[in-house]
Amino acid sequence: MSDKRKVKEILKKTAKQKKKVAVGLSKKMDKNQRLFSILVPIFAGVLFLIFSILNLSSSIWFDESYSAYLIRGDFGQIWDMTAQDVHPPLFYFALKIWSSIFGTSDVALRFMSVFFGLIAIVFIFHLVKKWFGMRAASLSTIFVAISPMFIRFGQEMRMYTMVLAIAAIATYVLTLALEKAADKRGRKYWAIYAILISAGMWTHYFSAFMWLAHVVMIVVHFGGIKKIIDNKKLFRTIIFTYAFAVLLYLPWIPRFFTQIGSVQGGFWIPPISFSSMADFFTSVLFFNKAQEVTGWGFAFGVTLVVFFILALITIFRKASAKNKKYVKCASILVVVPFLIMTILSLPPLTSTFVDRYILYSIVALWALFGIVAVLLKSGLLKNLLIVTVFIVASFGVVFVENREPRGYVKEILAETFVVAEAGEPIIADGVWIYYDGIFYSSDEHPIYLFDEDVNYEYGSLEPIRNYHYNVVDSKEDFLKDKKSVWFVTDTPAAGSRVKIPEWAEEMRVVSEISLDHHIALRFTTE
Repeated sequence: MSDKRKVKEILKKTAKQKKKVAVGLSKKMDKNQRLFSILVPIFAGVLFLIFSILNLSSSIWFDESYSAYLIRGDFGQIWDMTAQDVHPPLFYFALKIWSSIFGTSDVALRFMSVFFGLIAIVFIFHLVKKWFGMRAASLSTIFVAISPMFIRFGQEMRMYTMVLAIAAIATYVLTLALEKAADKRGRKYWAIYAILISAGMWTHYFSAFMWLAHVVMIVVHFGGIKKIIDNKKLFRTIIFTYAFAVLLYLPWIPRFFTQIGSVQGGFWIPPISFSSMADFFTSVLFFNKAQEVTGWGFAFGVTLVVFFILALITIFRKASAKNKKYVKCASILVVVPFLIMTILSLPPLTSTFVDRYILYSIVALWALFGIVAVLLKSGLLKNLLIVTVFIVASFGVVFVENREPRGYVKEILAETFVVAEAGEPIIADGVWIYYDGIFYSSDEHPIYLFDEDVNYEYGSLEPIRNYHYNVVDSKEDFLKDKKSVWFVTDTPAAGSRVKIPEWAEEMRVVSEISLDHHIALRFTTE
């Protein structure tokens, strides 16, 4: 037998063995569905947990410090302060309750996002299992657990994984409601779905895009709007469901319109451009800006997109009618929120295009990667797609874990705390450093802000005015008995010097701690 023939025989045997193992595993999964329905979400949850906890103690940044500062108040104060910002209050209520149980450290507060991420994983698994079976659910859930943006916002004390969990539960409950649409027992699912819709809106306004995606999904499920309208009982059920959700949301609606008006009046988000869209797509895959994804990362990213498109085309040509229907539903969850956010960010409207605002759709895309891979009949394309997803996720996870936290204040304060005397005041240069720094303030190392340096032009600054925590009304009275103080400010540009504040002009600098992003100066009157 020639060497070439021997190689062919070995490859043939290897392929048969791989197929036999895959078939055997598939049969085991089908036979032990209850066991695997427990083990797979646990495994995916552990993956997500491991990657998420790696950055839970990094320096917080403004959005997080605002969350932590806001929950210093009671529920009534949180309601009033949130109404003057740009988000609804449910997340802050939840964070307040969470902090009363688990504490107010950075790890404790951020872990609430990990918790909601774990809940989302469980319901994503069961949703995909319901639509496509155990194998698709298993691979999809693992892909979700290692998706970079999901991990990134599992590390942040903000509402994004909470919205994702609500959206995942709502989508699962909606599938139950659709299955039992003609059954009186299905009413409870519609009622639960309505409560979840309202809860999503009480958490983040952009959850509305997912609810609109659900409307499209409902239309696809029943074969068109006309069929829904013709079925009067079904039509009434759907109308009552959304009316009930609006009813539950009524207390916040006046605040909603006020906040939307302030956002459209002018906001920090830049307009949509080619570069912003490129950054969005590289964030979806890697959580990194387009210009920073180069070399092999860029090559594998493009390859993944190509394989995924080819796989979708193949499925829509060859898959069963049932699978096509549910792939459409999964695609709707991915595409519709993105399209709505894009359209509503075009001129003359003010842009609100922010990737994390539709985290639920981005996570749905990673789940769709797994669904498509399992539905593929072609072994080669299937394997290439799976391998490429894992490679791209690996690049992304590395970017996430090695990212530079936007706050940085923790680093300069840690250096300052080492040399500062107990009780020695640390004065923040402006509200942004104060917001980040006050989180780390203590009786031993108190951090202060001079009120007259604050221009209360943004609603997000109202908690400072109202809570007034370590906010000094009179510089002169505060400084007159202080022999020394620390001053933390941004590091000036290369070639520039630190601007000495007016109140410190008669003092002298005796110590300086300089980092790339912040400088701490010790002023003394002696």
